[in-house]
Amino acid sequence: KPFESIIPSLEQAIQTLPPGTLHRLVIPTVLSPALWPPTASRPENFLHFLHSLRALLQKHPTQLTAMMTLPLELQPRTAGLTRWAELLSDGVLELTPFPHLMDASRSGLAESGGARASKDEQPQGMLKVHKLPITTARGEGGAGAGNTIGEDLSFTVSRRKFEIKPFALPPAEGDQEAQKDGGNGLTGKDVEF
Repeated sequence: KPFESIIPSLEQAIQTLPPGTLHRLVIPTVLSPALWPPTASRPENFLHFLHSLRALLQKHPTQLTAMMTLPLELQPRTAGLTRWAELLSDGVLELTPFPHLMDASRSGLAESGGARASKDEQPQGMLKVHKLPITTARGEGGAGAGNTIGEDLSFTVSRRKFEIKPFALPPAEGDQEAQKDGGNGLTGKDVEF
């Protein structure tokens, strides 16, 4: 059982440290065979751990927070284990890097995130918000009108920050007028088809 020592050690840390101490549990690339034994991906082990972790989070809501990442290349969102993990989680975000940046990083041509001095950094990928830890009167999880859960969002990562911004494609290369003013001042009424 690969997860059996995590919950007892968390409980012990919460009980021994002062009550105002915030504990942050971060589990990167859970279920990755490079870091976890094969038994970790068995549903009886992983789901038991998630249920135990959820119970501990509900028992200590002001002292404990947890975040884990799943490699979607190995555990796609359509897989049963991933779907259960999403159901048992309060919030679900999906980060998808742009393919051309992944190719550049593999070939060694990409700059390091902290070496860029550009004020307006290029987005490095898309962010999809599938579920938020917000419960509304309608039970929508924050997906109502005016919320960013349905918007196209992009992310940028550097050594010092992780930034999320609304995503918009730049003007086409041949459209000099749009490049000059950057589309400023245009409204839905100004666009003609």
